[in-house]
Amino acid sequence: MSALGLPSLFHLGMHHIAEGTDHLLFLLVLLLPAPLVVVASRWTGVTGVRSSLLHILRIVTAFTIGHSVTLGLAAFGFVHLPSRPVEVLIAVSILVSAVHALRPIFPGKEAAIAAFFGLFHGLAFASTLSELGLARWERVAGILAFNLGIETMQIAVVVAILPSLLLMSRTRVYPFLRTFGSFSAGAVSVMWIAERTWSVQSPVDVAVNGLMHHAIWIAAGLLLMSVVCWRRSHISKFIFRPLPAS
Repeated sequence: MSALGLPSLFHLGMHHIAEGTDHLLFLLVLLLPAPLVVVASRWTGVTGVRSSLLHILRIVTAFTIGHSVTLGLAAFGFVHLPSRPVEVLIAVSILVSAVHALRPIFPGKEAAIAAFFGLFHGLAFASTLSELGLARWERVAGILAFNLGIETMQIAVVVAILPSLLLMSRTRVYPFLRTFGSFSAGAVSVMWIAERTWSVQSPVDVAVNGLMHHAIWIAAGLLLMSVVCWRRSHISKFIFRPLPAS
């Protein structure tokens, strides 16, 4: 094994996804409408907790499969794309997921979209491994360790945000949160597309990375807000519940 060793490659994978705000943003925005149902081409109502969890699991698993396939293929030299179009396509994937979170364009097919765009995200992951100069026989174990690090951090982020997502989706605040999240992610993705296509300078990386440095506090605040909103929603339903007919 290379001088890095398997534990170092595992931690490199965790570090890469933790700093890969574009990868996490795509996944998180795609999960925004996961607890909702479509009626008359609009997001409205919520599914049961079990259905929401299964849907989220399918999306995360599909994304994992997608980027794992191209990570392996690219690491062994079977697939290669220049880094610039790959980075542009990753930004496009965020824009697509943001539009979908705002208005359903592929309801029920989120897992397929996650797998498709996951292929391009995997090519970006592979570029990090290619810079390490691993010998061919070292790459199998290296890919497994690196990918396991990616999945560990990815699962940790999803688990951290999952309670807030499920609770908030059952309140009247969620449409505003979903709309704000969709427009914010869409604006960021458009700036990334311009930056990566035409080398246009923008403050987007500084702003996003600044937010990521406070990710734990943001997640904690979101959880607290979701619990408060959920409690208030249940109290309001109890107070204004119709009295049974005498």
